Amino acid sequence: MDDILSVVADCILKAESILFIVGAGLSADSGLPTYRGVGGLFEGVLTQEGIPIEEAISKNMLQSCPEVTWKYLWQIGAACHKAKFNRAHEVIAQIESWKPDTWVLTQNIDGFERAAGSKNLIQVHGQLSELFCVNCSYIMSG
Repeated sequence: MDDILSVVADCILKAESILFIVGAGLSADSGLPTYRGVGGLFEGVLTQEGIPIEEAISKNMLQSCPEVTWKYLWQIGAACHKAKFNRAHEVIAQIESWKPDTWVLTQNIDGFERAAGSKNLIQVHGQLSELFCVNCSYIMSG
């Protein structure tokens, strides 16, 4: 194990730029359930509306039945409420402070990367703490 860590550390030291690609597994270590997959909130089940979770929180559903999308985003957000970032988030932010051309591409919406100190973020699905209306200019940050 020490050999692997040594090789990784050497690669990080030599790198001019770094891209971390992270997903639900990183936040699972903070106690957040994923929304699908083993142990996920919707593992192998459909929503109350009889549709897959991916469909319930999709752009099309948000446009046609926003109450369904918000219902499930609320459930996912409630699971995040008392959780906080973990050591992996901190390590990534620390590497970014040493190597300014380090980026984090995340599909997570929990905001843990920013809370841990990362600044160079590509947030594929946005974040729960900043919501905006697609029909007007209303923005809610929290």
